[in-house]
Amino acid sequence: MAKLKTEMTRWQLNGQEVENPAGMTIMEAAKKHGVEIPCFCYHPGLTIAGNCRICMVESNRSPKPIISCSERIADGLEIETESTMAVDARNSVMEFQLINHPLDCPVCDKSGECVLQDHSYTHGPDRSRFVEDKNIRHTKELGPTISIWGNRCIVCTCCVRFCDEISGTGELCVVERGDRSVVDVFPEIPIDNAMAGNTVDICPVGALISSDFKFEARVWNMDRRDSVCGGCARGCNIEVETLDGYVKRLMPRENQEVNDWWMCDHGRYGWRHLYSDKRIAKARNSDHDIDDAEATSMLSELVTGSDSVAFLIDPFLTCEELYLVHGIAASLPDSIVGGWLPPDGIAEKFPAGFTISAAKYPNRHGAEQIFGSKVFGKDAEKLQSALKKGNVSTVIAFCGGPSEDGPGSDWSEALTKANTRILFSVMEGPWLDGASLVLPATAPLEKEGTWINEDKRLQRARSCWKPSQQLFNSELVRLQEWQICSETRNRCLSAAGVFRELAENFDSFSGHSHSALGEGGLLISKRPATVGTKGEAK
Repeated sequence: MAKLKTEMTRWQLNGQEVENPAGMTIMEAAKKHGVEIPCFCYHPGLTIAGNCRICMVESNRSPKPIISCSERIADGLEIETESTMAVDARNSVMEFQLINHPLDCPVCDKSGECVLQDHSYTHGPDRSRFVEDKNIRHTKELGPTISIWGNRCIVCTCCVRFCDEISGTGELCVVERGDRSVVDVFPEIPIDNAMAGNTVDICPVGALISSDFKFEARVWNMDRRDSVCGGCARGCNIEVETLDGYVKRLMPRENQEVNDWWMCDHGRYGWRHLYSDKRIAKARNSDHDIDDAEATSMLSELVTGSDSVAFLIDPFLTCEELYLVHGIAASLPDSIVGGWLPPDGIAEKFPAGFTISAAKYPNRHGAEQIFGSKVFGKDAEKLQSALKKGNVSTVIAFCGGPSEDGPGSDWSEALTKANTRILFSVMEGPWLDGASLVLPATAPLEKEGTWINEDKRLQRARSCWKPSQQLFNSELVRLQEWQICSETRNRCLSAAGVFRELAENFDSFSGHSHSALGEGGLLISKRPATVGTKGEAK
Protein backbone atom coordinates (compact mmCIF):
# COMPACT_ATOMS: atom_id res chain seq x y z
CA MET A 1 0.00 0.00 0.00
CA ALA A 2 1.35 3.41 -0.97
CA LYS A 3 2.17 5.66 1.97
CA LEU A 4 -0.18 8.62 2.27
CA LYS A 5 1.49 11.95 1.71
CA THR A 6 1.30 14.32 4.68
CA GLU A 7 -0.51 17.55 3.84
CA MET A 8 1.75 20.52 4.52
CA THR A 9 0.94 24.11 5.43
CA ARG A 10 3.10 27.08 4.46
CA TRP A 11 3.03 30.08 6.78
CA GLN A 12 5.30 32.85 8.06
CA LEU A 13 7.06 32.82 11.42
CA ASN A 14 8.85 36.02 12.42
CA GLY A 15 9.12 37.11 8.79
CA GLN A 16 10.44 33.78 7.50
CA GLU A 17 8.36 31.40 5.39
CA VAL A 18 8.19 27.95 6.98
CA GLU A 19 6.34 24.70 6.42
CA ASN A 20 4.69 22.29 8.85
CA PRO A 21 2.18 19.43 8.71
CA ALA A 22 -1.37 20.74 8.57
CA GLY A 23 -3.32 20.90 11.83
CA MET A 24 -0.45 21.75 14.17
CA THR A 25 -0.91 24.52 16.69
CA ILE A 26 1.21 27.64 16.31
CA MET A 27 3.12 26.78 19.49
CA GLU A 28 3.95 23.24 18.37
CA ALA A 29 4.88 24.34 14.86
CA ALA A 30 7.06 27.20 16.08
CA LYS A 31 8.94 24.82 18.37
CA LYS A 32 9.83 22.69 15.36
CA HIS A 33 11.66 25.73 13.97
CA GLY A 34 13.50 26.50 17.20
CA VAL A 35 11.16 29.22 18.45
CA GLU A 36 10.05 28.64 22.05
CA ILE A 37 6.82 30.36 23.07
CA PRO A 38 6.29 30.52 26.85
CA CYS A 39 3.40 28.60 28.39
CA PHE A 40 2.00 27.52 31.74
CA CYS A 41 -1.25 25.64 31.13
CA TYR A 42 -0.16 23.69 28.04
CA HIS A 43 0.92 20.05 28.26
CA PRO A 44 1.12 17.77 25.20
CA GLY A 45 -0.64 14.97 27.08
CA LEU A 46 -3.65 17.07 28.13
CA THR A 47 -6.45 18.87 26.34
CA ILE A 48 -5.82 22.53 25.55
CA ALA A 49 -7.23 24.95 28.12
CA GLY A 50 -5.79 28.26 26.90
CA ASN A 51 -6.37 29.96 30.24
CA CYS A 52 -2.93 31.20 31.26
CA ARG A 53 -2.59 33.54 28.21
CA ILE A 54 1.21 33.76 28.45
CA CYS A 55 1.62 32.22 24.97
CA MET A 56 0.13 35.19 23.09
CA VAL A 57 1.56 36.16 19.71
CA GLU A 58 0.71 38.68 16.99
CA SER A 59 -1.23 37.44 13.98
CA ASN A 60 -2.02 39.07 10.65
CA ARG A 61 -5.56 37.72 11.01
CA SER A 62 -6.47 39.35 14.31
CA PRO A 63 -6.34 42.94 15.54
CA LYS A 64 -5.54 41.61 19.01
CA PRO A 65 -2.93 39.10 20.24
CA ILE A 66 -3.94 35.44 19.97
CA ILE A 67 -2.95 32.44 22.07
CA SER A 68 -0.63 30.10 20.22
CA CYS A 69 -1.42 26.93 22.18
CA SER A 70 -4.89 26.51 20.63
CA GLU A 71 -4.75 28.42 17.33
CA ARG A 72 -3.78 26.29 14.32
CA ILE A 73 -1.44 27.16 11.50
CA ALA A 74 -2.96 27.93 8.10
CA ASP A 75 -1.76 28.86 4.63
CA GLY A 76 -0.89 32.54 4.51
CA LEU A 77 -0.84 32.95 8.28
CA GLU A 78 1.79 35.41 9.50
CA ILE A 79 2.90 35.16 13.12
CA GLU A 80 5.24 37.41 15.08
CA THR A 81 6.42 36.12 18.45
CA GLU A 82 8.72 39.03 19.34
CA SER A 83 6.77 42.02 18.05
CA THR A 84 5.90 44.91 20.37
CA MET A 85 2.28 43.71 20.57
CA ALA A 86 3.27 40.13 21.49
CA VAL A 87 5.92 41.12 24.02
CA ASP A 88 3.67 43.70 25.71
CA ALA A 89 0.85 41.16 25.95
CA ARG A 90 3.07 38.54 27.57
CA ASN A 91 4.61 41.07 29.94
CA SER A 92 1.13 42.16 31.07
CA VAL A 93 0.11 38.57 31.70
CA MET A 94 3.23 37.96 33.78
CA GLU A 95 2.55 41.06 35.84
CA PHE A 96 -0.96 39.86 36.60
CA GLN A 97 0.28 36.35 37.41
CA LEU A 98 2.72 37.74 39.96
CA ILE A 99 0.58 40.29 41.81
CA ASN A 100 -0.68 37.70 44.30
CA HIS A 101 2.19 35.26 44.03
CA PRO A 102 4.36 35.12 47.18
CA LEU A 103 8.09 35.75 46.95
CA ASP A 104 9.01 32.46 48.62
CA CYS A 105 11.40 31.02 46.02
CA PRO A 106 14.09 30.50 48.70
CA VAL A 107 11.90 28.01 50.57
CA CYS A 108 9.85 26.59 47.70
CA ASP A 109 10.54 22.96 46.70
CA LYS A 110 9.89 23.83 43.06
CA SER A 111 12.73 26.34 43.01
CA GLY A 112 15.15 25.49 40.23
CA GLU A 113 12.52 23.81 38.04
CA CYS A 114 9.68 26.35 38.33
CA VAL A 115 8.29 27.56 35.01
CA LEU A 116 7.01 30.79 36.58
CA GLN A 117 10.46 31.46 38.00
CA ASP A 118 12.05 30.86 34.60
CA HIS A 119 9.61 33.07 32.69
CA SER A 120 9.94 35.89 35.24
CA TYR A 121 13.51 36.47 34.01
CA THR A 122 12.48 37.05 30.40
CA HIS A 123 8.90 38.34 30.62
CA GLY A 124 7.22 41.04 32.64
CA PRO A 125 8.60 43.99 34.64
CA ASP A 126 11.51 43.57 37.02
CA ARG A 127 9.49 44.95 39.94
CA SER A 128 5.88 44.95 41.07
CA ARG A 129 3.58 47.98 40.92
CA PHE A 130 1.08 46.16 43.14
CA VAL A 131 0.87 47.85 46.55
CA GLU A 132 -2.40 46.34 47.79
CA ASP A 133 -2.58 43.37 50.16
CA LYS A 134 -2.16 40.03 48.44
CA ASN A 135 -5.00 37.52 48.53
CA ILE A 136 -4.28 34.67 50.93
CA ARG A 137 -5.44 31.24 49.84
CA HIS A 138 -5.44 27.91 51.59
CA THR A 139 -2.47 25.71 52.45
CA LYS A 140 -3.64 22.18 53.18
CA GLU A 141 -3.24 18.48 52.46
CA LEU A 142 -5.16 17.37 49.40
CA GLY A 143 -4.40 13.72 49.99
CA PRO A 144 -1.96 11.37 51.72
CA THR A 145 0.92 12.26 49.37
CA ILE A 146 0.10 15.76 48.09
CA SER A 147 -0.23 19.18 49.71
CA ILE A 148 -1.16 22.52 48.16
CA TRP A 149 0.28 25.99 48.76
CA GLY A 150 -2.68 27.90 47.41
CA ASN A 151 -0.89 31.26 47.33
CA ARG A 152 1.41 29.90 44.65
CA CYS A 153 -1.36 28.47 42.46
CA ILE A 154 -1.76 30.20 39.08
CA VAL A 155 -4.89 28.13 38.24
CA CYS A 156 -3.41 26.61 35.09
CA THR A 157 -5.74 23.60 35.72
CA CYS A 158 -3.13 21.07 34.54
CA CYS A 159 -3.74 18.98 37.66
CA VAL A 160 -7.52 19.20 37.28
CA ARG A 161 -7.38 18.10 33.66
CA PHE A 162 -5.01 15.27 34.55
CA CYS A 163 -7.45 13.84 37.09
CA ASP A 164 -10.32 14.20 34.63
CA GLU A 165 -8.61 12.90 31.50
CA ILE A 166 -5.66 10.69 32.42
CA SER A 167 -6.45 9.03 35.74
CA GLY A 168 -10.21 9.47 35.28
CA THR A 169 -10.71 9.93 39.00
CA GLY A 170 -11.74 13.61 38.99
CA GLU A 171 -10.82 14.50 42.57
CA LEU A 172 -9.53 18.01 41.85
CA CYS A 173 -11.54 21.10 40.94
CA VAL A 174 -11.23 24.89 40.92
CA VAL A 175 -13.15 26.71 43.66
CA GLU A 176 -13.96 30.43 44.06
CA ARG A 177 -13.71 32.98 41.24
CA GLY A 178 -11.40 35.64 39.89
CA ASP A 179 -8.15 36.17 41.77
CA ARG A 180 -9.49 34.02 44.62
CA SER A 181 -9.63 30.92 42.40
CA VAL A 182 -7.61 27.98 43.68
CA VAL A 183 -7.42 24.23 43.22
CA ASP A 184 -9.07 22.08 45.88
CA VAL A 185 -10.62 18.67 46.44
CA PHE A 186 -14.27 17.89 46.97
CA PRO A 187 -15.26 17.53 50.64
CA GLU A 188 -14.05 14.23 52.10
CA ILE A 189 -12.75 13.04 48.71
CA PRO A 190 -8.92 13.33 48.87
CA ILE A 191 -6.73 12.82 45.83
CA ASP A 192 -5.59 9.27 46.40
CA ASN A 193 -5.39 7.52 43.05
CA ALA A 194 -2.50 5.41 41.80
CA MET A 195 -1.29 8.19 39.49
CA ALA A 196 -1.69 11.18 41.82
CA GLY A 197 2.03 12.01 41.92
CA ASN A 198 1.97 13.07 38.28
CA THR A 199 -0.05 16.15 39.23
CA VAL A 200 2.99 17.41 41.16
CA ASP A 201 5.24 16.81 38.15
CA ILE A 202 3.09 18.84 35.76
CA CYS A 203 2.35 21.69 38.15
CA PRO A 204 4.35 24.58 36.60
CA VAL A 205 4.81 26.29 39.96
CA GLY A 206 5.27 25.14 43.56
CA ALA A 207 1.55 24.94 44.33
CA LEU A 208 1.34 21.14 44.50
CA ILE A 209 4.06 19.59 46.61
CA SER A 210 4.86 15.93 47.20
CA SER A 211 4.89 15.13 50.91
CA ASP A 212 7.55 12.55 50.17
CA PHE A 213 9.98 15.08 48.64
CA LYS A 214 9.13 18.17 50.70
CA PHE A 215 12.28 19.88 52.03
CA GLU A 216 14.42 16.89 50.98
CA ALA A 217 16.81 18.48 48.49
CA ARG A 218 17.45 21.32 46.08
CA VAL A 219 17.00 20.08 42.53
CA TRP A 220 20.28 21.59 41.29
CA ASN A 221 22.26 19.61 43.87
CA MET A 222 20.99 16.19 42.84
CA ASP A 223 22.54 13.70 40.43
CA ARG A 224 20.20 12.33 37.77
CA ARG A 225 20.26 8.93 36.08
CA ASP A 226 17.92 7.78 33.32
CA SER A 227 16.63 4.30 34.07
CA VAL A 228 13.62 1.97 34.03
CA CYS A 229 11.20 1.27 36.87
CA GLY A 230 11.37 -2.32 38.09
CA GLY A 231 8.11 -2.22 40.03
CA CYS A 232 6.12 -4.12 37.40
CA ALA A 233 6.37 -5.56 33.89
CA ARG A 234 5.31 -2.27 32.26
CA GLY A 235 8.85 -0.91 32.54
CA CYS A 236 8.08 2.79 32.80
CA ASN A 237 10.96 5.05 31.82
CA ILE A 238 12.10 7.07 34.81
CA GLU A 239 14.70 9.51 36.05
CA VAL A 240 16.30 8.65 39.41
CA GLU A 241 17.53 11.62 41.41
CA THR A 242 20.05 11.09 44.22
CA LEU A 243 21.94 13.23 46.71
CA ASP A 244 24.91 12.13 48.85
CA GLY A 245 24.28 8.45 48.18
CA TYR A 246 20.55 8.56 48.90
CA VAL A 247 17.70 8.29 46.44
CA LYS A 248 15.52 11.38 46.84
CA ARG A 249 12.97 11.23 44.06
CA LEU A 250 11.78 9.25 41.05
CA MET A 251 10.33 11.13 38.09
CA PRO A 252 8.71 9.80 34.90
CA ARG A 253 10.65 10.11 31.64
CA GLU A 254 8.73 10.46 28.39
CA ASN A 255 8.43 7.36 26.24
CA GLN A 256 5.38 7.30 23.98
CA GLU A 257 5.76 3.56 23.38
CA VAL A 258 5.67 2.62 27.07
CA ASN A 259 4.40 5.16 29.59
CA ASP A 260 3.72 8.41 27.69
CA TRP A 261 4.72 11.14 30.21
CA TRP A 262 3.55 9.35 33.37
CA MET A 263 4.36 6.80 36.04
CA CYS A 264 2.29 5.24 38.82
CA ASP A 265 2.67 6.02 42.51
CA HIS A 266 3.51 2.38 43.29
CA GLY A 267 6.76 2.80 41.39
CA ARG A 268 7.28 6.43 42.37
CA TYR A 269 7.31 5.72 46.09
CA GLY A 270 8.36 2.09 45.99
CA TRP A 271 12.06 2.56 46.75
CA ARG A 272 12.08 2.79 50.56
CA HIS A 273 13.27 -0.81 50.82
CA LEU A 274 16.69 0.51 49.79
CA TYR A 275 17.06 1.88 53.32
CA SER A 276 15.15 -0.77 55.24
CA ASP A 277 16.60 -2.07 58.49
CA LYS A 278 16.24 -5.53 56.94
CA ARG A 279 18.39 -4.66 53.94
CA ILE A 280 21.46 -6.88 53.55
CA ALA A 281 24.54 -4.68 53.23
CA LYS A 282 27.44 -7.14 53.52
CA ALA A 283 28.31 -10.62 52.41
CA ARG A 284 28.60 -13.30 55.11
CA ASN A 285 29.34 -16.96 55.52
CA SER A 286 27.77 -19.17 58.15
CA ASP A 287 29.87 -17.52 60.89
CA HIS A 288 30.62 -13.87 60.16
CA ASP A 289 30.70 -11.01 57.65
CA ILE A 290 33.25 -11.22 54.84
CA ASP A 291 34.45 -8.79 52.20
CA ASP A 292 33.54 -8.93 48.52
CA ALA A 293 36.81 -10.52 47.39
CA GLU A 294 36.49 -13.33 49.92
CA ALA A 295 32.83 -13.81 49.02
CA THR A 296 33.60 -14.12 45.30
CA SER A 297 36.42 -16.57 45.99
CA MET A 298 34.22 -18.65 48.30
CA LEU A 299 31.43 -18.71 45.71
CA SER A 300 33.80 -20.03 43.06
CA GLU A 301 35.15 -22.73 45.40
CA LEU A 302 31.71 -23.91 46.48
CA VAL A 303 30.48 -24.15 42.90
CA THR A 304 33.47 -25.96 41.45
CA GLY A 305 33.69 -28.35 44.40
CA SER A 306 30.10 -29.60 44.24
CA ASP A 307 28.77 -32.76 42.64
CA SER A 308 25.38 -31.36 41.65
CA VAL A 309 24.54 -27.67 41.40
CA ALA A 310 21.13 -26.09 40.89
CA PHE A 311 20.22 -22.47 40.17
CA LEU A 312 17.08 -20.68 41.27
CA ILE A 313 16.71 -17.47 39.29
CA ASP A 314 14.31 -14.56 39.78
CA PRO A 315 12.62 -12.14 37.32
CA PHE A 316 14.51 -9.17 38.78
CA LEU A 317 17.84 -10.23 37.27
CA THR A 318 18.98 -8.33 34.19
CA CYS A 319 19.52 -10.09 30.88
CA GLU A 320 23.27 -9.72 31.43
CA GLU A 321 23.11 -11.43 34.83
CA LEU A 322 20.89 -14.18 33.45
CA TYR A 323 23.34 -14.78 30.60
CA LEU A 324 26.25 -15.19 33.03
CA VAL A 325 24.22 -17.57 35.20
CA HIS A 326 23.36 -19.50 32.02
CA GLY A 327 27.07 -19.75 31.20
CA ILE A 328 27.97 -21.02 34.68
CA ALA A 329 25.12 -23.54 34.60
CA ALA A 330 26.12 -24.77 31.12
CA SER A 331 29.69 -25.38 32.31
CA LEU A 332 28.55 -27.69 35.11
CA PRO A 333 27.38 -31.23 34.36
CA ASP A 334 23.73 -32.05 35.14
CA SER A 335 22.93 -28.62 36.54
CA ILE A 336 19.28 -27.69 37.00
CA VAL A 337 17.83 -24.22 36.51
CA GLY A 338 14.38 -23.06 37.59
CA GLY A 339 12.81 -19.76 38.45
CA TRP A 340 10.46 -18.30 41.05
CA LEU A 341 7.89 -15.56 40.56
CA PRO A 342 6.42 -13.19 43.14
CA PRO A 343 2.61 -13.37 43.39
CA ASP A 344 0.77 -11.21 40.89
CA GLY A 345 -0.89 -8.03 42.07
CA ILE A 346 -3.83 -6.19 40.53
CA ALA A 347 -3.66 -4.86 36.98
CA GLU A 348 -4.92 -1.29 36.57
CA LYS A 349 -5.89 0.51 33.38
CA PHE A 350 -6.75 4.20 33.19
CA PRO A 351 -9.00 6.05 30.72
CA ALA A 352 -6.11 7.59 28.76
CA GLY A 353 -4.56 4.16 28.20
CA PHE A 354 -1.87 4.08 30.90
CA THR A 355 -1.62 0.63 32.45
CA ILE A 356 -0.12 -0.87 35.58
CA SER A 357 0.82 -4.51 35.12
CA ALA A 358 -0.31 -7.23 37.51
CA ALA A 359 3.15 -8.80 37.16
CA LYS A 360 5.20 -7.08 39.89
CA TYR A 361 8.59 -7.87 38.38
CA PRO A 362 10.49 -6.43 35.40
CA ASN A 363 12.19 -9.22 33.45
CA ARG A 364 10.26 -12.46 33.13
CA HIS A 365 10.51 -12.26 29.34
CA GLY A 366 14.27 -11.77 29.53
CA ALA A 367 14.65 -14.93 31.60
CA GLU A 368 12.47 -16.89 29.21
CA GLN A 369 14.48 -15.69 26.21
CA ILE A 370 17.65 -17.09 27.77
CA PHE A 371 16.47 -20.15 29.71
CA GLY A 372 13.35 -21.03 27.74
CA SER A 373 9.63 -20.58 28.22
CA LYS A 374 9.42 -23.32 30.86
CA VAL A 375 11.91 -21.84 33.32
CA PHE A 376 9.14 -20.53 35.61
CA GLY A 377 6.89 -23.51 34.90
CA LYS A 378 7.95 -27.12 34.46
CA ASP A 379 11.64 -26.35 35.02
CA ALA A 380 10.77 -24.71 38.33
CA GLU A 381 8.68 -27.71 39.36
CA LYS A 382 11.54 -30.04 38.44
CA LEU A 383 14.00 -28.02 40.52
CA GLN A 384 11.71 -27.84 43.53
CA SER A 385 11.10 -31.59 43.38
CA ALA A 386 14.85 -32.32 43.15
CA LEU A 387 15.52 -30.08 46.16
CA LYS A 388 12.83 -31.71 48.29
CA LYS A 389 14.13 -35.18 47.42
CA GLY A 390 17.64 -34.20 48.46
CA ASN A 391 19.09 -34.66 44.97
CA VAL A 392 20.82 -31.27 44.97
CA SER A 393 24.01 -30.80 46.95
CA THR A 394 24.52 -27.11 46.15
CA VAL A 395 21.95 -24.50 45.23
CA ILE A 396 22.56 -20.92 44.14
CA ALA A 397 19.40 -18.90 44.64
CA PHE A 398 18.66 -15.34 43.59
CA CYS A 399 16.11 -13.64 45.85
CA GLY A 400 16.44 -10.12 44.53
CA GLY A 401 12.92 -8.80 44.96
CA PRO A 402 12.23 -5.96 47.38
CA SER A 403 9.53 -7.92 49.20
CA GLU A 404 10.22 -9.10 52.72
CA ASP A 405 8.53 -12.40 51.80
CA GLY A 406 11.44 -13.38 49.55
CA PRO A 407 10.82 -16.38 47.29
CA GLY A 408 7.91 -17.56 49.45
CA SER A 409 7.48 -20.32 52.00
CA ASP A 410 7.47 -23.24 49.52
CA TRP A 411 10.79 -22.26 47.98
CA SER A 412 12.27 -21.33 51.36
CA GLU A 413 11.48 -24.82 52.66
CA ALA A 414 12.80 -26.52 49.53
CA LEU A 415 16.07 -24.58 49.66
CA THR A 416 16.85 -25.87 53.15
CA LYS A 417 17.16 -29.43 51.73
CA ALA A 418 20.42 -28.59 49.93
CA ASN A 419 23.65 -29.22 51.84
CA THR A 420 25.26 -26.03 50.53
CA ARG A 421 23.15 -22.93 50.01
CA ILE A 422 24.43 -19.78 48.30
CA LEU A 423 21.88 -17.00 48.33
CA PHE A 424 21.80 -13.55 46.74
CA SER A 425 19.20 -11.57 48.67
CA VAL A 426 18.08 -7.96 49.01
CA MET A 427 16.30 -8.43 52.33
CA GLU A 428 16.83 -10.48 55.45
CA GLY A 429 14.41 -13.37 55.87
CA PRO A 430 13.92 -16.96 57.04
CA TRP A 431 15.06 -18.30 53.66
CA LEU A 432 18.61 -17.28 54.66
CA ASP A 433 18.74 -19.33 57.87
CA GLY A 434 21.70 -21.72 57.83
CA ALA A 435 22.99 -20.51 54.45
CA SER A 436 26.61 -21.32 53.61
CA LEU A 437 27.08 -17.97 51.85
CA VAL A 438 24.85 -14.89 51.71
CA LEU A 439 25.60 -12.15 49.21
CA PRO A 440 23.83 -8.76 49.17
CA ALA A 441 21.75 -8.55 46.00
CA THR A 442 21.12 -5.33 44.15
CA ALA A 443 17.61 -3.90 44.28
CA PRO A 444 15.91 -3.04 40.95
CA LEU A 445 16.97 0.63 41.11
CA GLU A 446 20.60 -0.44 41.53
CA LYS A 447 20.69 -2.69 38.46
CA GLU A 448 22.94 -1.98 35.49
CA GLY A 449 21.81 -3.84 32.39
CA THR A 450 18.70 -4.58 30.34
CA TRP A 451 15.18 -5.83 30.98
CA ILE A 452 12.42 -6.92 28.58
CA ASN A 453 8.99 -5.57 29.50
CA GLU A 454 5.57 -7.13 28.95
CA ASP A 455 5.44 -5.74 25.40
CA LYS A 456 8.74 -7.48 24.58
CA ARG A 457 10.57 -4.14 24.54
CA LEU A 458 14.24 -4.38 25.45
CA GLN A 459 15.17 -1.41 27.64
CA ARG A 460 18.29 -0.31 29.42
CA ALA A 461 18.21 0.08 33.20
CA ARG A 462 20.95 2.16 34.76
CA SER A 463 22.05 1.95 38.36
CA CYS A 464 21.07 4.90 40.52
CA TRP A 465 24.65 4.85 41.81
CA LYS A 466 27.57 6.17 39.84
CA PRO A 467 30.50 3.77 39.36
CA SER A 468 32.41 3.35 42.65
CA GLN A 469 29.96 5.61 44.49
CA GLN A 470 29.94 5.04 48.25
CA LEU A 471 26.66 3.49 49.31
CA PHE A 472 24.45 4.68 52.12
CA ASN A 473 25.12 1.87 54.61
CA SER A 474 28.12 -0.11 53.46
CA GLU A 475 31.83 0.17 54.06
CA LEU A 476 32.36 -1.47 50.68
CA VAL A 477 31.00 -0.72 47.25
CA ARG A 478 28.48 -3.48 46.62
CA LEU A 479 29.29 -5.65 43.63
CA GLN A 480 26.40 -6.30 41.30
CA GLU A 481 25.36 -9.86 40.49
CA TRP A 482 26.74 -9.65 36.97
CA GLN A 483 30.11 -8.56 38.33
CA ILE A 484 30.26 -11.46 40.80
CA CYS A 485 29.20 -13.99 38.17
CA SER A 486 31.68 -12.52 35.72
CA GLU A 487 34.54 -12.82 38.21
CA THR A 488 33.44 -16.38 39.03
CA ARG A 489 34.08 -17.20 35.36
CA ASN A 490 37.45 -15.41 35.53
CA ARG A 491 36.16 -12.65 33.30
CA CYS A 492 36.32 -8.88 33.63
CA LEU A 493 33.62 -7.28 31.53
CA SER A 494 31.35 -4.30 31.77
CA ALA A 495 27.58 -4.75 31.56
CA ALA A 496 27.80 -3.58 27.94
CA GLY A 497 30.52 -6.14 27.28
CA VAL A 498 28.44 -8.95 28.77
CA PHE A 499 25.52 -7.87 26.57
CA ARG A 500 27.72 -8.01 23.46
CA GLU A 501 28.52 -11.64 24.27
CA LEU A 502 24.84 -12.32 24.88
CA ALA A 503 23.91 -10.83 21.51
CA GLU A 504 26.55 -12.97 19.80
CA ASN A 505 25.29 -16.20 21.37
CA PHE A 506 21.52 -15.79 21.45
CA ASP A 507 19.69 -15.16 18.21
CA SER A 508 16.83 -13.27 19.83
CA PHE A 509 19.29 -10.60 21.05
CA SER A 510 21.43 -10.44 17.91
CA GLY A 511 22.01 -7.01 16.44
CA HIS A 512 21.15 -5.24 19.68
CA SER A 513 23.60 -3.34 21.85
CA HIS A 514 23.41 -0.97 24.80
CA SER A 515 24.15 2.04 22.63
CA ALA A 516 21.64 1.04 19.93
CA LEU A 517 18.81 0.85 22.47
CA GLY A 518 18.91 4.60 22.96
CA GLU A 519 16.83 6.22 25.68
CA GLY A 520 13.54 4.47 24.88
CA GLY A 521 14.54 0.91 24.10
CA LEU A 522 13.54 -1.26 21.13
CA LEU A 523 11.22 -4.18 20.56
CA ILE A 524 13.43 -7.25 20.72
CA SER A 525 11.96 -8.41 17.40
CA LYS A 526 13.06 -5.16 15.72
CA ARG A 527 16.76 -5.89 15.86
CA PRO A 528 18.81 -4.42 13.01
CA ALA A 529 19.99 -7.78 11.65
CA THR A 530 19.43 -11.49 12.13
CA VAL A 531 22.17 -14.07 12.36
CA GLY A 532 22.08 -17.83 12.56
CA THR A 533 20.54 -19.32 15.68
CA LYS A 534 23.10 -19.76 18.46
CA GLY A 535 22.24 -21.12 21.84
CA GLU A 536 18.61 -20.09 21.49
CA ALA A 537 16.45 -21.58 24.22
CA LYS A 538 13.75 -23.94 23.06
